Amino acid sequence: MAATEPEKKWYYGNCHCAAVKFKVHLPSLDEHEVAVCNCSICARNGYTLVYPPRGDVEYLRGEDTLKSYYFGSKKAEHRFCPACGSSVSIDPHGAFGTNFVAINVRMFQDVDLDKLKVKTVNGKETIGEPYNPE
Repeated sequence: MAATEPEKKWYYGNCHCAAVKFKVHLPSLDEHEVAVCNCSICARNGYTLVYPPRGDVEYLRGEDTLKSYYFGSKKAEHRFCPACGSSVSIDPHGAFGTNFVAINVRMFQDVDLDKLKVKTVNGKETIGEPYNPE
């Protein structure tokens, strides 16, 4: 018997200034793990991430205003609001065989971060060569 997929719900989010608004279809964050990574960019931006399929993320406004930052291998696009600087998402654009977008849960409305099930990811060791800005 095949396992059933968990029921999903919509989570609404926005950057600090609300120029960017979006919604994400995910299993309940009461049960679904979120990831906190120790790589250089995740640690600096304070990312707390979920990884929904690309089709489960819908921008309501401001997607076209997001700015991008690439570093290291330049495979992942880190997207942030140009007005307030909030780090909204990471889009690997299919790199690493993926079809997901990493979304920063800290942008979600009405989510108690202290109640989330956090999985620590050792990105310093698993992502590849450490980033070393010159």
